Amino acid sequence: MAKAGSYRSKLREEVKSLSEDRVKAVADFAAYLREREEWEATAEILGNEELAQQVKRSRKAWAEERKEEFVSLEEMKAKLNA
Repeated sequence: MAKAGSYRSKLREEVKSLSEDRVKAVADFAAYLREREEWEATAEILGNEELAQQVKRSRKAWAEERKEEFVSLEEMKAKLNA
């Protein structure tokens, strides 16, 4: 199977030869696929009861301004670079 980068390159080449109407159709379809992928990921998360409960707890904590329960972007970057 080819790498995603080569598919992206092929897609760019194919789109170059299309009319503006067809380019719009490709863009609309790509947006649909991206949105569908996001919904599938959401459904997968919500289908996982433990993960769904974690999301609910974190939303509640955020709404109650219990910010100490969260990690800042800077802290996360530091942890990942350690």
